[in-house]
Amino acid sequence: MKTVKSLCAWLAALAPFFALTQCTGQGTFTWITFDGPPLQPPGTAYTIQQYFENSMSFTPVSGGTGFGRVGRPTANTSAWPDNGTAFLDAAIGDSLQFSAMNGSPFSLVSVDLAEYATGFARPLTVQFVGYMPDGSTVMTNFVTDGIIDGIGPLADFQTFHFGLEFSGLRRVEVPTIGWSLDNLALWRDVPEPGTGALLGLAAALLGVRSLRGKRSD
Repeated sequence: MKTVKSLCAWLAALAPFFALTQCTGQGTFTWITFDGPPLQPPGTAYTIQQYFENSMSFTPVSGGTGFGRVGRPTANTSAWPDNGTAFLDAAIGDSLQFSAMNGSPFSLVSVDLAEYATGFARPLTVQFVGYMPDGSTVMTNFVTDGIIDGIGPLADFQTFHFGLEFSGLRRVEVPTIGWSLDNLALWRDVPEPGTGALLGLAAALLGVRSLRGKRSD
């Protein structure tokens, strides 16, 4: 039953972007897992200044020291959040921004977030700031549930869904710290939707927004 619920949640989240594709004839779904290359061995963590996957570029915000890339936790690193794969994180001084390597627009669909480690088992606010081609911005805050037990049985990561205002972006910044981030889903080469498209997709968008802040099943 939980698998069916997860599938339904994904279909609801993707519905607006499939509709935009039908209207514009453009769009490619892209899934960023942060699993490499290069491979991030289990039980390891490095501070890095750049990462590339599926033609997307990840770097720190200007002035930042970098961001962390973390391998699947092991018994010796059991305090790290665990979803079975590598992920990114942000300690003090870290930050993250990302964009398409060719400068093309993209739209955010969803992201998996967790707290930094078991020593920070409390709700965390993670901010995302999207930059449009005209210089305007959109912003949202996702609040985690504070539940994290590392390699224990609990689900450390939660899936959060973005609204249609995060469409037609040139760059996204994550300026806050203390987060772990994985499985970034986005839609490539989708023009910013017009008023008509937004009205036509209102019902689907309401379904997506209702999923915000809830743990994935």
